[in-house]
Amino acid sequence: MFGRTTAVTNAPPPGAPLPAPPPQRHALGLPAGSVRALLALGVLGLSWLMVWRYGNLGEKLPLGFVYLQILGVLILAHFFAAHGGTIGPKTGSRSPLWLPGGTVRLILLAGYLGLAAFLFLHGQIEFTTPSQGQWVLLVLVLLTCFFVGHLITGAVRVASGGVLPFWFQDLQAWVALLALLLLGALMMLHAVINPTLDPQNRLDWPTVDAILAGLVGFYFGARS
Repeated sequence: MFGRTTAVTNAPPPGAPLPAPPPQRHALGLPAGSVRALLALGVLGLSWLMVWRYGNLGEKLPLGFVYLQILGVLILAHFFAAHGGTIGPKTGSRSPLWLPGGTVRLILLAGYLGLAAFLFLHGQIEFTTPSQGQWVLLVLVLLTCFFVGHLITGAVRVASGGVLPFWFQDLQAWVALLALLLLGALMMLHAVINPTLDPQNRLDWPTVDAILAGLVGFYFGARS
């Protein structure tokens, strides 16, 4: 007669501690919030660069500066609200960019408060006021992309059983990196190219500004 075979399982014996879950992976393998921090610091840096460059030239700040401040409000609101949820100890990772906790928030807060104080103390610095149509276009692009990013991420999360797959997290990060490339192009425009041109020949890239607003809106909507 053949003896009974006993099924072998990998279940731990009763009372044994459960194995620790694998560490959660975040976009591009960086600590949670790192890509958001890079994007936020890039917008802040370009804002200061434009104030410094055009202030020294004694000229009005271009329309792109106003657009950046609208993006800055969105970024600040999201970045501070995300801590404790998608950024911070609850994510099981270190602080963004491996910096001490709260460093990025402190830099952002100090940077924007300093920018506001600088503009207040230098009242002679003016900026171009957007027309009603330009306001509507920017806000429409920003909000539409924000909600589209939020809805797509929610759909992917539901389809994946409540956890975003790695490939989608990296896709979100690449959207943010593309926005950083556009920020770099705008830095070259306002720091290197435009100062060498006559005021009437200065370049303006409203399409790039709109694309940047769309990318930023999509990314922060996806991370909300």
